[in-house]
Amino acid sequence: MQLTLTTPAEHWLFGADPKQRVRARRTLLASGIYVLAAIGQWWSAHIGLADPALARVLIVCLAPGLFGFFAVIRSGCALRSADPALTLQQMVFAIVAMAAAYVINPPLRGMLLMIVALALMFGAFMLSVRALRALGLFAVALFGLAMLAMATHAPQRFDPTLERIHFAFAAVVLPAVSMLAGELSAMRTRLKQQKAELECALARIHKLATRDDLTGLVNRRHMKELAAMEQRRAVRRGTRPCLCLVDIDHFKRINDEHGHDAGDMVLRLFARHAAASMRETDVLARWGGEEFLVLMPDTRPDEARSGIERLRRLLARDDAWGAQAHLRVSFSAGLTAWRPNEPLRDALARADAALYEAKASGRDRLVHR
Repeated sequence: MQLTLTTPAEHWLFGADPKQRVRARRTLLASGIYVLAAIGQWWSAHIGLADPALARVLIVCLAPGLFGFFAVIRSGCALRSADPALTLQQMVFAIVAMAAAYVINPPLRGMLLMIVALALMFGAFMLSVRALRALGLFAVALFGLAMLAMATHAPQRFDPTLERIHFAFAAVVLPAVSMLAGELSAMRTRLKQQKAELECALARIHKLATRDDLTGLVNRRHMKELAAMEQRRAVRRGTRPCLCLVDIDHFKRINDEHGHDAGDMVLRLFARHAAASMRETDVLARWGGEEFLVLMPDTRPDEARSGIERLRRLLARDDAWGAQAHLRVSFSAGLTAWRPNEPLRDALARADAALYEAKASGRDRLVHR
């Protein structure tokens, strides 16, 4: 997991949530562009390229882009929306603003059409194919109406022939750009889906590699890895874990008298109750057949004994087995403290000797060595 460090100023400006920070940064960047657009519009009016009165109106109308979208997103109000980044709303606002700028700035209108095409490409990162196509058609219709209105009412400033050329450019290029953006959006969606499928497959593979298929517990191989990690941690911190081998008593009799399906049921029930009775820090693994291994980090032998005896009392209750009460079993256990830097095999040999002693002493008991 990658951690992103932020300064207090960034935390205040963009928020604590990583996704919200990305949205707020992008929107603040767009707000900066609107600031530059407002300055450019003011300068255009100052040097006589645009009508000053209309330029002032446009600058005032840019206020939602300057402050509004960032405020809504940063406050968290946009989280109620299907798209918390408000991409579609921001793009519609940008297209409308550029159409207004097209009317106000005749000498710059060709450049504005190219900016519209660029704006449509940004939608590829968030919008669906349908939304991008609709935006392309919306841009063509809006600019077409602006061109028609200005060529009709101000032909001296908006030459009708030139406006027809501009419209032809817009009618061809803008839908084409929106279609290309849509292809990129579809590709992004496919890649996102493939990534999700890959993560799901990797999770399944990891589960198969680390979990016992029947009981869902940690398997033998993964338990050895976890035990090695715990031993290193225990050496660093000066703590001592405990190991306990647990073996179900007379399990062969269950298989012989009730069948292997009943034996599998016993293993699953035992695993479920054992896992529920352990602490969150304990690790329970199916070690092989009807044998289980419990790893108890930073645990004194008397504490470990209490945990195992708690499981014994639970399994002795009828309600723990429900309709399978006739399959109720007991278990024998061998407990040992894992010494610092001691090989796992040596600690397991000691726990196995304790388990053998518990079985030889009549089963249904725990022996500590």
